[in-house]
Amino acid sequence: MKKLILGSVAIVALVAGPAMAADMPAKAPVYKALSPVYAYNWTGCYIGGNLGGAWSNKRINDPVDGHEEGRHTADGFAGGGQIGCDYQFANNWVIGIQGMWDWSELRGSSVDPANTFFTFSTKVRSFGTVTGRVGYLVNPTLLFYGKGGVGWAVDRFSAVTTQGVGATFLASGTRSGADAGLGLSWMFAPNWDLWVEWDHMWLGRRDLTFTAAGGGFTSTIRQDLDKVLVGINYRFGDWGKAPVSAKY
Repeated sequence: MKKLILGSVAIVALVAGPAMAADMPAKAPVYKALSPVYAYNWTGCYIGGNLGGAWSNKRINDPVDGHEEGRHTADGFAGGGQIGCDYQFANNWVIGIQGMWDWSELRGSSVDPANTFFTFSTKVRSFGTVTGRVGYLVNPTLLFYGKGGVGWAVDRFSAVTTQGVGATFLASGTRSGADAGLGLSWMFAPNWDLWVEWDHMWLGRRDLTFTAAGGGFTSTIRQDLDKVLVGINYRFGDWGKAPVSAKY
């Protein structure tokens, strides 16, 4: 009888165990909170500021016989602002247009090797560019780009002579030419990016007339300009386009 009772209890336990387990309330799943994920979108417009340095190479020649009157590099500080718009397409590509203007304090001078009583000096007061650019997203927040367009510089020149009673001849002008550059931009927050870039301007040759109270003369000045700037942009608007993620 004991064997029968024990056997019956064992059978009931085997049959009822799974059923009872099934009837027990299930433990609620535990969900781990996820950190917010930002989708970075380069489509839109921006405005920002920049600062850095620049240098401009000057070569001065006599337009009559072509002899060199001097050459020097005017260099110094620059700072200003920029505004533009970008459009992101095909996931990894960005195209855009940008306008930039910088006040500058570039100075340099040289002595005329043929007439050592003449010293030519240069001050680049400002420069600017209007460029298009195309870039590739290395990852959703890092853009490598190239740019090209037009640039201009505002110059003031002086020629000081110590011959006789001495005199200071002055000239000024704005010249324009081609501009090209490379840059890297990092979107560190959905509406902000930091960037660094280098540009070169080909400003060509131009005849300038130096004047003083006692008369004047004309010199041909060849010029180019390089700049290295860092800046920050605030971005706004996405033209109704949903945020996207680049593919890699």
